Amino acid sequence: MEAVFEWTSRAIQNGDGESMTESDRNEGLNRFLIPKGDAVLKNLMIPSERESMVVGKEGLEVLVLDRLGRGYMLWLKKWKSGAVVFNGPKWREFVRDNGWTVGKFPVQLWAFRYGEDGRLGFVLLDRKEGEVLKP
Repeated sequence: MEAVFEWTSRAIQNGDGESMTESDRNEGLNRFLIPKGDAVLKNLMIPSERESMVVGKEGLEVLVLDRLGRGYMLWLKKWKSGAVVFNGPKWREFVRDNGWTVGKFPVQLWAFRYGEDGRLGFVLLDRKEGEVLKP
């Protein structure tokens, strides 16, 4: 059985100023705010995935990979304010494992589909100065 792993889009890129902020690393907030999340993600998601994100629902469980390919199961949610976030207990682990404890730096979010059922997943990367990231 061959695994399906298809890149769908670079969802956000930090050439336009999107950065990991102090609030994204705050353990009390326990979330990553996806810049322009609703607009960015709507074309990447199928209707059932969008429905899972509706305010008041649990959210959509998604795999988020880091720079080293480590996987973290997080919830993709839409808040009443309209903000779209990754959250869940594994977010703190993601931040600690990647050493994202201080500073403000650019990030990139890539989307992909994987598995026989084409589940939605993401890669969230910090971009080092001068580095160009490609799938």
